[in-house]
Amino acid sequence: MSKPNAAPSPTTVPSAAKGKKPWILLIVCAVIAIAGGVAVPIFVLPMLKATDAANPGEGKYKPSGKRAYVPFGDVVVNLNEDSLHRFLRIKLLLVVDEAFEKQMIEQLQKIKPELKNWLIAYLSDKSLRDVTGAAGVNKLRREIWGKFNSEMFPDGSEHVKDVIFEEFNIQ
Repeated sequence: MSKPNAAPSPTTVPSAAKGKKPWILLIVCAVIAIAGGVAVPIFVLPMLKATDAANPGEGKYKPSGKRAYVPFGDVVVNLNEDSLHRFLRIKLLLVVDEAFEKQMIEQLQKIKPELKNWLIAYLSDKSLRDVTGAAGVNKLRREIWGKFNSEMFPDGSEHVKDVIFEEFNIQ
């Protein structure tokens, strides 16, 4: 017979505790993650802004918010069509921050022949279907924008904010 005041056997207590340990660990990790996610915007970001304010003009590009338009020029290419002889004529403007306009013009003059060569090869590989419609035109703009930024600024900065077609003619 068992004793009425006897303590539970040692095997029953640890097995109940074993089932709770993963849940407690999971809850503790979740609380730490949430606290970290809340703390970073509250404490770390203001410190970074204070550091930027204490070191103005430390070789960093400071946008003014105003736009400037840098002309790239025009490009005429034959489209990649077997049955038709069509050509595409475009005239590009590069949208940049006004504070960076002079540097952009200088950088563009240095690398413009390479960019124009790439643009001619890129566009001449396109079919009529690729360059018609809003989706096709916007895709061209995005791809030209990406290439121009990566070639002109290999450090990964995106000083070209947008590419605008001043003219876009298919004949």
